[in-house]
Amino acid sequence: MLSLVGMLIFSSFGKSVCHGNCFGVAIVAAIALLCCWSSGAWAAGFALVQQGTAAMGQGNAFVAEANDASAIYYNPAGINQLKRAQVYQGSFFNYPDREFSGGGQDSQTNHRIYRSLTAYVAIPVHDRVAVGLGFFSPFGMGTAWPPTWAGRYITTFSSLKTYCLNPVVSVKVLENLSLAAGFDVMWSQVRLKRKTPVVIGGQAFPDGEIGLTGEGTGTGYNFGLHYEPWSGLKLGVAYRSKIKVNHSGGLSTTLPAPLGNGPSASGQASIVYPPSLTMGVAYSRFKPFTFEFDTTWTGWSTYDKLKVNLDTPVLVNGVLNTTITTPKNWHDSWAFRFGANYAVNETMKLRAGYIYDLTPVPDSTFDPQVPDANRHIFTVGSDLKVLQRFTLGFAYNYILSESRTKSNSVVVNGVPASLQANGRYNSDVHSLGLSWSFQF
Repeated sequence: MLSLVGMLIFSSFGKSVCHGNCFGVAIVAAIALLCCWSSGAWAAGFALVQQGTAAMGQGNAFVAEANDASAIYYNPAGINQLKRAQVYQGSFFNYPDREFSGGGQDSQTNHRIYRSLTAYVAIPVHDRVAVGLGFFSPFGMGTAWPPTWAGRYITTFSSLKTYCLNPVVSVKVLENLSLAAGFDVMWSQVRLKRKTPVVIGGQAFPDGEIGLTGEGTGTGYNFGLHYEPWSGLKLGVAYRSKIKVNHSGGLSTTLPAPLGNGPSASGQASIVYPPSLTMGVAYSRFKPFTFEFDTTWTGWSTYDKLKVNLDTPVLVNGVLNTTITTPKNWHDSWAFRFGANYAVNETMKLRAGYIYDLTPVPDSTFDPQVPDANRHIFTVGSDLKVLQRFTLGFAYNYILSESRTKSNSVVVNGVPASLQANGRYNSDVHSLGLSWSFQF
């Protein structure tokens, strides 16, 4: 979620007044947005787990089944089940809708579609060894609020993109047990915009706008285990490490005419994307059905505070600082995934599932960039083999967030702020996945 720091720094001065020096206000606003950018890199605790249509169609319960090349993401130990090399490509489209009601005002996010891509190659190189390479977006999403909404000084636009390259090796240590390991190289980019008030000598001007882009890279690793104790029962475990990304950002400030453009500023912030552990069991003794249950733990407690290091000191609550800190206190969270598929015939499968996903964001630090809440996710999907080695996949998810009220007080450098975007938030997301795969 986008931090409230930008608005809080304004409030520490009592009013956003230039007193003849609008550039001073602009630079404070720009530095404030840097804090918002750092927080935005978390995408509201929104990990993108839709990385393959087979999994997506059955509630993303796939860590134990893991029987196509998308297993590189879900559980790389599963690629030892493939008898032939496989190429897999997927496209995913997310359409979020956020609504706010508070203080006698109602607002709704603009209609935007956010797209992510996946690509996998899995190759059996030996009876007991398989290698794979995955390319996917593990975190991301965005929000676009109207430029005049009640929280325009907090956020009007946010976009997070991450891209991860993940080579893996899977080894069959026993006939029914495979182990896998890999490493991750992740790049992330964020773009944010927000409005800022401009007042000179007691005269109010139209709002200015602050924009920011930032990017960075980090590395991590992942492990997988796939075990079939007897025919028809599979167990899976997959772990992904945390990834620390050091972001560097650039800011631009646009002031209303005739004031022109404001100055730019720069700063750095380290963001730790959380680790995750998924465990699951798949049961296929009731042919032609396969049932799977997974549970995922995500270590969001790595995000206990937002700390931004500035290149030059700025006034925060009347004190010059080169560091701005605001507590987040996110906690680890769990998701519970139920899925099933039905083999209609040798060329077609139908899939369905349900997910209950618990939010990591406590009431004390809830804010409106992407209002996060406990989510109920309903899923359907299908696979169709159109040629002997060519398969098309389809999946749809409806993500319904529980309604949530923001009534907290956010602090910066230990001082509480008076300006808040409090009210009721409701969210839902339509998510569509399309894929194709080819076995050589």
